[in-house]
Amino acid sequence: MFRGFEIKTGQEWSSVINTTGLKEMNYVGGAAVRNLIVGSDQRMNSPQVLTTNESPPSQPIPFHHELAQTPDYPSHILFYCSVNAAEGGSTPLIRSDFVYNWLNEKYPDFIKQVEELGVKYVRTVPEVDDPTSAQGRSWRSMFHVQTREDAEVEMKKQDFAW
Repeated sequence: MFRGFEIKTGQEWSSVINTTGLKEMNYVGGAAVRNLIVGSDQRMNSPQVLTTNESPPSQPIPFHHELAQTPDYPSHILFYCSVNAAEGGSTPLIRSDFVYNWLNEKYPDFIKQVEELGVKYVRTVPEVDDPTSAQGRSWRSMFHVQTREDAEVEMKKQDFAW
């Protein structure tokens, strides 16, 4: 965690990200309605900077593993806060290996079953973005497309079933 740095804009944060050498990835498949601050929806000239979630503060954001349902999930997630929340606003984070180790210690039979059977994600997404929901991202925004046919092409690329 970096604190006390005078990073005031999304563009400045993008410049910081650019110096890390981390692999960039396009934000495809996430559930949250987000606004693009820096970069482009298709290919980035600079690392993307997006808002966290456009849903109202009254909508809880469920615990999740960021983009774990995609075949090309991120190795790192970087956060930047330009305006601190007056109240609340915390982003709880936990390392997945800690969760796995705890579950394996407490429920080894369950972990063995998950490892043998795998995990299947099932999601129902709207046709248009619903910014009133913490998980309101539409299939159009999710896959950067306008038609169902184009969405199917993108889902095939990620080996999704629908």
